[in-house]
Amino acid sequence: KFNRGSKVGEAYDLGKRDNELFAKFYKGQGFVPEDEWNNFYETLKTTLPVTFRITGYKSQSEELLKNIKGKFFSNLLDVKVDGEALPPPKQLPWYPNELGWQLDLSRKVVRSSEQCSKLHDFLVAETECGSISRQEAVSMIPPLVLDVQSHHKVLDMCAAPGSKTAQLIEYLHSTASAGELPTGYVIANDTDNKRCYLMVHQVKRLQSPCCVIVNHDGTFFPKIRTNSDESNPEYQLFDRILCDVPCSGDGTMRKNFDVWNKWHPLQGANLHGLQCKILRRGCQLLAVGGRIVYSTCSLNPEEDEAVIAEMLRTSEGAMELVDVKDMLPGLKFTKGVSTWKVMTRAGEWIESAAEIPAPMQTQFKHTIFPPKPEEVETFHLDRCMRILPHHQDTGGFFVAVLQKVKHLPGSKEAKSEATATQTSEDQNQAEESKKESTENQNEIATEEQQANSETNNVREKRKGPASGEEPRPPKKPKKLHGYKEDPFLFMEETDPAWKPIQSFFGLTESCAVNQILFRSMQGKRSLYFVSKAVRELTRFNEDRIRFINMGVKAFSRSPSPLVPECDFRITQECLGTLLNNITKRKVYISKQDAIIVISQENPFIGKLSEESQAQLHAMTPGSCVFLFTPSENPPQVTLKHEPFHFWNQNTLQSSFPSIHKSKLHNKKVEAERKAKQLAQEAQGDVDKELKEDNDSMPVDDNDEVKESQQMEDENGEQIDFVESDKVDGADEVESTV
Repeated sequence: KFNRGSKVGEAYDLGKRDNELFAKFYKGQGFVPEDEWNNFYETLKTTLPVTFRITGYKSQSEELLKNIKGKFFSNLLDVKVDGEALPPPKQLPWYPNELGWQLDLSRKVVRSSEQCSKLHDFLVAETECGSISRQEAVSMIPPLVLDVQSHHKVLDMCAAPGSKTAQLIEYLHSTASAGELPTGYVIANDTDNKRCYLMVHQVKRLQSPCCVIVNHDGTFFPKIRTNSDESNPEYQLFDRILCDVPCSGDGTMRKNFDVWNKWHPLQGANLHGLQCKILRRGCQLLAVGGRIVYSTCSLNPEEDEAVIAEMLRTSEGAMELVDVKDMLPGLKFTKGVSTWKVMTRAGEWIESAAEIPAPMQTQFKHTIFPPKPEEVETFHLDRCMRILPHHQDTGGFFVAVLQKVKHLPGSKEAKSEATATQTSEDQNQAEESKKESTENQNEIATEEQQANSETNNVREKRKGPASGEEPRPPKKPKKLHGYKEDPFLFMEETDPAWKPIQSFFGLTESCAVNQILFRSMQGKRSLYFVSKAVRELTRFNEDRIRFINMGVKAFSRSPSPLVPECDFRITQECLGTLLNNITKRKVYISKQDAIIVISQENPFIGKLSEESQAQLHAMTPGSCVFLFTPSENPPQVTLKHEPFHFWNQNTLQSSFPSIHKSKLHNKKVEAERKAKQLAQEAQGDVDKELKEDNDSMPVDDNDEVKESQQMEDENGEQIDFVESDKVDGADEVESTV
């Protein structure tokens, strides 16, 4: 248990990081070599390092990497804490394009080092912007080996909290053609409704119109309809499925210290059945030729190889393990095992299902035991991957990649194929029998006539009522019990709100009105944009699927008497998606103008260059988009134009999210105040009485913000100022103001 210190300043007692049953269990499995055991066990007791990855599909990823390496990592090389140098940042060797990094920084180091604190604040701000994702290193592996392409229909069966889902969305967009949306989509599912809303925040950072969040039990995830014909329904099978199932989590001991005390040998056996059900449902929803990745943050073979072996056994050759080690060069792992041991809660070994004691028959499923020798040769469990913590300073993890080569036995598709084959054989036999006996022909003809008459009777019963009779009432849609989400309603061409928006912003025809949705008939405060594939998915499954969230916010109601022609403004979130569809209300600005609009809150138009002022004066008041093309940058810079949304009036009112602006600004204001005070004390120019009053008063962050905003320019005109959300750009912004 975690015990809080009884004295002031006393640290929390994290408990003893040791578990005798855990050590006995994993020593007995044998996949950790004896000469590595001490290193393995001691590594589990250490704190997990910080890892993050840079979002690869965004245009600024290369520049962001250069910025981090040049302005932050280089400054950490000379930092010492308690007389010891900090370990240098490490690139994850198996993550592509140098976009994955590892930092061994504790909270104590971050608090005590100014350079580390700056890096921490920068990473937090960029994470909120969607440019960086904080994620455990081994958690990045499943989406990598899933090999997602832009046209794939992807399902994440157990998605919360959403870090892997964000990675899947990133890969979906990274393989799409420049300026085009992916034709595929990502469905992120979780059985916990509250965790679904936690996932909304994680996914929203990437601003993708190709993601849908749903709330279903993974073991009974419904089929996705692709048409509305009730008599002949068609369903969508997925090209890629991620199956990161619930597990005991003993691979997370380095960050979840309570696992040390809670772990016992029956945890794997208790979860084995649920894991098998989720994986089997995933394989049922997978298209032939598709790929499914099964992963856990557990090292227990009962949750890992035993689940894979049971799926391979029941699939009868329909599923095959894929060797993906070539996709992860530089990753150290151990191969999957084909033999393992099962332990009771008391620590006693059970070698086979026949040895299960009678009182424990319900505790252990027979499928948790190793496969038979003849099965080992066909299963190829050595193609699984187990990541051990001491190999590359990570958490423990298990990954297996399965490919579907044919339909599962017992499925409708397999039955239809078998029926077609059987029908062909019956026809051949009937032709041979006709040649042998005319009597049999007569008998067969008679039987066929009887069968046809019965079939016709059945068809007549299935047909609707004859003319003149009352029609049958339509079938009521299924009710999703406990589902209370607002509906997802798509706009129509005749909607009175659409034409003003289309005309005001000059939207092209490719921005289809039927891809714009809203959540309430009253007011339509916000409009969201989804891809065509997501629109079709929603249209045919609104009564079958528990939709939680989808799309990217495109337009927000902002009525103004100055803009009678359109009540909506465009949002910053959708500019990455809809920018090419906007033909009007674009303003091209210079580097100096860009610094002004991101460093000042509501700056006067007169602050901008004459070229920018001319464009704004020629435009009616209302929402507009600023485009900055960094042509003045060095030739090695690869950034394209960066859009900002503003409201054109006498002052420019920004609507893009100011991530941690006030927080970072308050820190800077307080630091400047303290620095000024120390300088005055050193010079002996401090009014002691005033100092005592200031020291006795609590600091009010809001007052500091208000005070900092009351600045005057050269002409004595009051302007509003707010610090940039980029920590490393503070000096540049400050000099500009």
